[in-house]
This record gives sequence, structure tokens and C-alpha cells, in this order.
Amino acid sequence: MRRRDEDAYREFVAARQDVLRRRAFLLCGRWADGDELVQEALARVYVAWPRIGVGAHEAYTRRTMLNLYLNTQRKRHREVLTDTVPEAASSEHDRELAMTLTELLDGLPERQRAVLVLRFWDDLTVPQIAECTGVAEGTIKSQISRGLAALRNRLTEPPLNGALT
Repeated sequence: MRRRDEDAYREFVAARQDVLRRRAFLLCGRWADGDELVQEALARVYVAWPRIGVGAHEAYTRRTMLNLYLNTQRKRHREVLTDTVPEAASSEHDRELAMTLTELLDGLPERQRAVLVLRFWDDLTVPQIAECTGVAEGTIKSQISRGLAALRNRLTEPPLNGALT
């Protein structure tokens, strides 16, 4: 990579690293996984940097992160076994305090989660999300609708046996 390209890449990373980390956290649900996602995406962007058009670096990085996240989720086994049972919430008030965006997103299918993050975190329009993901606008709209419906259901459902769902 030429010196000028490398300087531009470094400036891009310095300016966008916090936004990239937060996006990755929302996608993955854990900071460590998010950091790995950002690192892998930036390594791929570095290699492709000279080929990426001027002004397309943000979109290219977003798409790379999204593809890496979805590929990882396809490969990962869905069930996580633990030795301990999660603690039960002590009251309805505690449940409201404990409910976070990440916990809400955890139960969604990967594509719905990704589309909701792109729509409401990155504030992309449906056509922009369709372009970013390579999926038809109608599919994006239905994924957003189903994802929001699932989130609404999770917010209104009572806890099972006093535990968070």
C-alpha cells in the first residue's frame, strides 16, 4: 500500500474506531466478540483499501462487518451450555432496569438483529440497507417488522418463573 493510502487508512480508523466498536457490540452482544469483529473487518478493509472508491470506506467497512458477523453466526452452534442457572429478577422494577438493548437483541435471528442495528443504530434507510446487504427492500422491510414485533413481545411478556427471558 502506498504511504498516502496508509495515512488515509489510519485517519479513517482513528476517526471511526469508537463507532465501529459500538456497532460490533450491538451486533455481537459482547465487547470481546465485537472487538474481534472490528479487528477482522479492519484487516480486510486494509487489504482492500486501494480498491475502495473515495467516500465508500464507511459503507465498505459496514458491509464487511455485517458479512463477517453473519458468517460467524452461521458457523456457531446456537446452544450455549452452562453449569449455573441465571439469577432470577427480584422484582418487576429490577427487570426493567436489567433489560438492555443487548439483552433484547440476543433472542433475535442474526439477520433481524443485523437489519435492526443497521436501521436504528446506523440510521440507514431501507434502500441503503438493501444495498449494503444485497437483499431486496421488501425482505428488509419484513425483517425490520418481524424484529420490532419480537422486541415488542419481549418487552411485554412476563418473566418465566421470575427469571429474565
